[in-house]
Amino acid sequence: MSCCALHTARGYQALMPSLSSIVYNQGLPIMATSNQISAANSSTAANVEFALATSKKHTQDDGAQRQNNIRQLIKNAFIYTGQHNNNTAPVCITNGWIAIDGDTITAVGTMEDALPPADSIVDASGSMILPGFINPHWHESFVAPNDEKPDDSHLHPTPYSNGGDIGALGGMFGFISGVAKRLTPDEALAIARWSLWTQLRSGTTTLGDLGSANTADAMAQAAIDLGMRIRVSRWSSDIMIPNEGCAAIPVANTLEQINDVQQLMDKWHNHRSGLVSAMPTVMGTFGSSDEQLIAMKTIADQYQSPYAMHLGALPNESAAIERVFGKSSIQRVADLGLLSERLMTVHTAFFNDHEYQLLQNAKVKFCYAPGHYGMLGENTLSANGHFAQRLKDGLPLASSTDGDIFYSGGMTEAMRAAHLTSNEIGNCNTVCPPTTALLTGTAYAADALDWGNRLGSIVAGKQADLVFVNKDNWRYRNSQHPLRTFLLTSSSQDIAQVMVAGQTVMQNGANPYFSEAELFDDYQRAAQSARSRIKP
Repeated sequence: MSCCALHTARGYQALMPSLSSIVYNQGLPIMATSNQISAANSSTAANVEFALATSKKHTQDDGAQRQNNIRQLIKNAFIYTGQHNNNTAPVCITNGWIAIDGDTITAVGTMEDALPPADSIVDASGSMILPGFINPHWHESFVAPNDEKPDDSHLHPTPYSNGGDIGALGGMFGFISGVAKRLTPDEALAIARWSLWTQLRSGTTTLGDLGSANTADAMAQAAIDLGMRIRVSRWSSDIMIPNEGCAAIPVANTLEQINDVQQLMDKWHNHRSGLVSAMPTVMGTFGSSDEQLIAMKTIADQYQSPYAMHLGALPNESAAIERVFGKSSIQRVADLGLLSERLMTVHTAFFNDHEYQLLQNAKVKFCYAPGHYGMLGENTLSANGHFAQRLKDGLPLASSTDGDIFYSGGMTEAMRAAHLTSNEIGNCNTVCPPTTALLTGTAYAADALDWGNRLGSIVAGKQADLVFVNKDNWRYRNSQHPLRTFLLTSSSQDIAQVMVAGQTVMQNGANPYFSEAELFDDYQRAAQSARSRIKP
């Protein structure tokens, strides 16, 4: 359960002991009472000097996205459409064009077809164009300090390793649930802008926030400012399950967290910017009370939005849940009526046959982070080979990056991991070929966020979210399969251009609205300012 990772939890463990609301039980840091938590979370940021160096915004003053009525034609490109092999549309076009009217793709064709009229023509010779990458499971966590040592002397088993330390993780999740409210608005926005920029720069056009150490307002505004898409949420975790005993311990104010989710849905769901929406999420069943889980589904039903949780993500999870609630993680969620086709479950790898059938019957969406587990010492991929088997059976599976306290890879690296690990675990090179790996980070990921009708593939009628890769270099000289070469030999650094809704929002490492240096300087000053209050 990389679930936000927060890189082995080191960054937040460094912050946790400094708060007066932390108490210790059997050596585990946990939040004390709801009153103490509320007092800590409501602490003001008096005398903080940090202020944003820039306040440029991508939108008009009323928050509506700027209109783009230009007809564009991108020609002479090698296009991977993000389509399935069993669809009527081609999987790839070796020399083709894409017609865009405003923010929408209107047609896709080969260079042998008649070219449509256009106001602007882009010659993409030497480029491979892919659908905009969609990262459906991500956490903004850049406020935490990073105490890595270059000689690995900092390493120790993480709370995620060896089956998962459920008690330690529950205490940490409860703490993180209150971090966002300790940031000033300027701090939150500066941190969010830099964190989101690292994803946009690496080709991610759409993010699914599954709870962050930042505010929904800051992340939504950062996405609008940068010109990318996001579904925002709130880090929701209100209980912990100690490693001994049969009772859950409250670690946060349940009603406060529910109200926060309701408010962010009111404000950001289907926002007029066209870039932002929202969804209720919880960190995991071992971190949420029945009341919180039911409220998540109730709010999602109210807005007919997707909702998400980390479920069946650790080997030790179900035993801990059963000790307190009398049933396994998945059975508990099923009995509460939470399983549906609008639910995205993350890292769901540990279940029995009956539980898997419950998930399948409900048409739950599956998401994982194939490039992230090894860093935390988890065996999510190899324990039972479920994710590889799912792809082998032709079932949809979304890949993601998860989150961390620093940039630890984009969707290029996640799709590479999906390609290589699935084939190795499945003992066959056809389990997850390159075109399937692309689907995990585009079409399947769009479906997981309930945006499959708008995003995830290059076909007429969908949004013009595109990623450009320069294939005119030595790595591609002997290749007849540029997507394979890209997945095997490239990194997020190789993304040359990113387009969202027909507008270029990254080209050659630059954003049209901000300088990268300004974004990073704002981030550094904001993080230092926030940490000075959270940690003496």
